[in-house]
Amino acid sequence: MITAVYFTLESQLWHNYRRVAYVVITAATAISSFGVFFAARAAFRRFEAHWWHLALATALLCSVGWAAPKTAAYIFPDQMERYHRELGGPGRCLNGTPYGSEDEFPKSSQIIYSNREPGRMTVNPIDKKFRPLRLDHAVRGGLHRLTPADAESSQILKSYGC
Repeated sequence: MITAVYFTLESQLWHNYRRVAYVVITAATAISSFGVFFAARAAFRRFEAHWWHLALATALLCSVGWAAPKTAAYIFPDQMERYHRELGGPGRCLNGTPYGSEDEFPKSSQIIYSNREPGRMTVNPIDKKFRPLRLDHAVRGGLHRLTPADAESSQILKSYGC
């Protein structure tokens, strides 16, 4: 249940679709509970398992619950982490440019999020001779790749081989 809660929180399912989140949490809890129950019952009957096996399985489940927040944050990253992974980080097309993100913010660029345009991210280089890069799908926990929001941003990405 804890793992399902973390995944619904990180994916923004909890904030955007509360009823669906409840169903996901309930289903994940029920399925895993029944699965553990039936697997444990079969193991105890067939292999004459001992109670220390139950303690081992409990420790394994606790470690899965402990790793859930980090795993959920990795699968559903925030906007800056997505930008770093997709465009600005090491080995990416904008790394080493005024738009790069490798330990360079805010030295080379500023990131601006607009309340009027949700899901829009603007990378403004400090050096004014470079144009701002506007990207869509910049939401926390989003599953879509960052895409150029206008023709000028598309041209910027093409000029750097993105």
